[in-house]
Amino acid sequence: MKKIAILVAAAIAAVSCCTEPKAYEGPHKVIIETDMGNDIDDALALAVALKAANNNELELLAVGCHKMSETPARYVDIVNTYYGQPQVEAAMSVTPVKETSSYTDYTQAPSAMGFAESKGGVYPEPVALYRKILAEAEDGSITFVSLGFGTTLAQLLDSPADEISPLTGKELVAKKVRTLSIMAGSYGENKRAEYNVVNDIPAMKKVFAEWPGEIVQNPFEIGKQVMFPGSEVENNLGWEGLNPVVEGYKLYRPMPYDRPSWDILSVIYILKPELFTKSVPGTVTVDDEGYTYFEPSAEGKHIVLSATIDQPQALKEYMVKMSVK
Repeated sequence: MKKIAILVAAAIAAVSCCTEPKAYEGPHKVIIETDMGNDIDDALALAVALKAANNNELELLAVGCHKMSETPARYVDIVNTYYGQPQVEAAMSVTPVKETSSYTDYTQAPSAMGFAESKGGVYPEPVALYRKILAEAEDGSITFVSLGFGTTLAQLLDSPADEISPLTGKELVAKKVRTLSIMAGSYGENKRAEYNVVNDIPAMKKVFAEWPGEIVQNPFEIGKQVMFPGSEVENNLGWEGLNPVVEGYKLYRPMPYDRPSWDILSVIYILKPELFTKSVPGTVTVDDEGYTYFEPSAEGKHIVLSATIDQPQALKEYMVKMSVK
């Protein structure tokens, strides 16, 4: 009898093992959060993601905007359409952030140049859109790429169960999200409250404290090490005729100019993580002034990226490859 019981238990264990769902192993299904219209690197980061989508290296599902301006979502729709991905959702926050900066809003000019659009000026609210995408997604299949403030991601974490899903935002993220690749923070010799953090400190504190899964942090310093060459922009990124990303570059600052690749690298990380140096696991915290701190720990879910003396050149070469037609 004892032998039979052992055999039955072994059979049950074998069935349980064989029926356990496999971890998602497909290409990244990506949602981008951006303050499009501030620094120009957001525009080129989107162009890199779109080229990767055209190459079937990722699937771009949505791009949410949270800069206080009338044109960011329209500009995103224009760029998505121009790069052959008109089905990608362009979302616009109903609580956009009015940041303290003197940036030229480059999203305004291409919006008046006659570029094709696909959404007809109708852009959903991002939290509801993200909840819908997450609810319908395979477990562990979604990658968030954050290129701006933590505002909308914090709102997603706080979102309650609703008609879209019986799960809260935090529960949906825990179940459906593979990783969060985020451009934020600074660890340089000179102490810096980095721009993406300082414009909504409470939101970024919440994201780092409460995001239930992996966060890969791309801090300020790497982008300064990898400059995108203005000569490629002057060559129209290899396109013929007007290109909305190039026109954004022209409006942002008189050409030619090289520009740090801050936001672009957060997209590149999900495509080529081997080009970066990764820290040991740990925990990132944000203080009340917007400074970030990293504490190594075996239980930590956060990774901080850096680049050795040799890696910036490889990153630059790959970035140009993914930016030029």
